[in-house]
Amino acid sequence: MLEHFCECYSDLSGPILCPVLGSITPLFIPNSRIRLIRLIGLCASFITFLYSPVPRIQFDPSTAKSQFVESLRWLPYENINFFLGIDGISLFFVILTTFLIPICILVGWSGMRSYGKEYITASLIREFLMIAVFRMLDLLLFYVFPESVPIPMLCGAEHLLFAGIKLFLCRGLVQ
Repeated sequence: MLEHFCECYSDLSGPILCPVLGSITPLFIPNSRIRLIRLIGLCASFITFLYSPVPRIQFDPSTAKSQFVESLRWLPYENINFFLGIDGISLFFVILTTFLIPICILVGWSGMRSYGKEYITASLIREFLMIAVFRMLDLLLFYVFPESVPIPMLCGAEHLLFAGIKLFLCRGLVQ
């Protein structure tokens, strides 16, 4: 059964779409149902974690080329394509990312009382962006996604000065 599943598997967009769907779902749930919101966020991140190591089964470590390449013509008049692929190092970074996000959600579990919906949504959007960073092969999107990762961290910043300092520190550490 597992071999049949691996033969059918050529989809890298599943671990990218799961956090997106998980971040949209809590937006339709009232803030009073915080337990359900937390559970949906944790389940979405855990499903993404379970889904992420599947390419490792068929991965060929003897080649340095990107594997499981998917292509979609996104903006054909500008010759911008949506290329997804995976290589040896990005495979483990995706697994590490999907392992850490459920832990981050569990760490903030008890502190999610007033802004739980925003915390879950920001965590799942950040997971989507980090997975997209490691899977993108298109140069334009490879530049856009890393620059977008700090944005969910700024959500919920009460003061603009504090948000600017957080962004400055984050960009300073990256560069």
